[in-house]
Amino acid sequence: MNVFVTDGNQRSALAVTRALGRRGISVLVGEEHTGSLAASSRYCARSVVYPSPYQDPDAFERFVGRLVVRERLDVVMPVTDVTTHAIAKHQDALRACTALAVPPFDAFERLTDKASLMQRAANCGIPIPATHVIDGISSLSAVQDRISFPAVVKPTRSRIRTADGWMGGQVHYAADASALKKLYRETSYLASYPSLIQERVVGAGLGVFALCDRGRVLTMFQHMRVRERPPSGGVSVVSESLAVDARLREQATRLLEPLGWHGVAMLEYKEDRRTGTPVLIEVNGRFWGSLQLAIDAGVDFPYLSCQLALGRRLDLPPNYTVGHKNRWWIGDLDNLLLQVFGRDHVGDGAASKLEAAMNFARATAPGIRNEVARVDDPMPACRELFHYAADLAQAAGRRLWRPMAKKASAATRLPLQRER
Repeated sequence: MNVFVTDGNQRSALAVTRALGRRGISVLVGEEHTGSLAASSRYCARSVVYPSPYQDPDAFERFVGRLVVRERLDVVMPVTDVTTHAIAKHQDALRACTALAVPPFDAFERLTDKASLMQRAANCGIPIPATHVIDGISSLSAVQDRISFPAVVKPTRSRIRTADGWMGGQVHYAADASALKKLYRETSYLASYPSLIQERVVGAGLGVFALCDRGRVLTMFQHMRVRERPPSGGVSVVSESLAVDARLREQATRLLEPLGWHGVAMLEYKEDRRTGTPVLIEVNGRFWGSLQLAIDAGVDFPYLSCQLALGRRLDLPPNYTVGHKNRWWIGDLDNLLLQVFGRDHVGDGAASKLEAAMNFARATAPGIRNEVARVDDPMPACRELFHYAADLAQAAGRRLWRPMAKKASAATRLPLQRER
């Protein structure tokens, strides 16, 4: 079997490559440059460089269309929102040449639009943060008197399609009304595109992961985010498998079944520290960053997705290991540096610098598996460590250069050049 995995620099792509490669499946890894994380794995049969799906989506879509014919690919497995969008959008044409396990395009659009998702979740009786939807900075004045602070601000889509390709958005925090207005004035995609302003829910992050067959939930997995990067909330760097909460299983079914969801989905929650209630934050219609944890615990989502795409009978696991822990070491180190040196909005209950260092040290205890570094496949970890060290050195150089350049500029009255 030949499987094409996109976005080779993602940890989820590495997890997919390893899971399929260990079963003897030939994995072709794609990325917009050579030497990606997944391509450095021993389980990658070959790699290919494609046009950037972010900067030139049309060229990427044409490339994939030609690739599935030329390579006689059995299955295409997109990994990120952008590549899943492209594959789902053209799935009818692609299915003439290859197999796919992607949701209907309309369903994908509905759930990846956070405003639409919040409305749909509320209609399904799923707890959500108090949410205001505004269409650019011109709509801010209509809701600003009803906003409670600190507030979480995010575009309605993590990636925004523009005439020049895809533009990335991120989560922001506003401590008060003045900071909120400044944020909208200084952030172009908030000023010009729809966004959400939500109450900040403080508590443990929970992830519920599902594999569906045209709306029918086949299997589920749940984890807790022990630590995240950035500390205020983001990708998990230490995670632990949990038994699936019956309430969350029912909520996932209510949300995904009417859409005829096909393939994988990840529901992200915050367990409200005040009430203990899991509050839905967002849904991702693709593989997630901590995918390796589910595989290690006993739910091989990549292989199950292949079986689903090919219309085969699925070997569904009767259960999985609860209490299994994984650690993304580089991400955890970055999380520690942000807490010690950074200015991240860590919010209530943040660990002190000493506590953060002690938590980092404890994560080396036996029984916690390293997500990227594996004895039988060491090259991805070596590659990741090399690039991380290079990035740290470059950042340190900028920190040293900037003050020196300012002093030199003031002394000579020359304009300071902008950093590129």
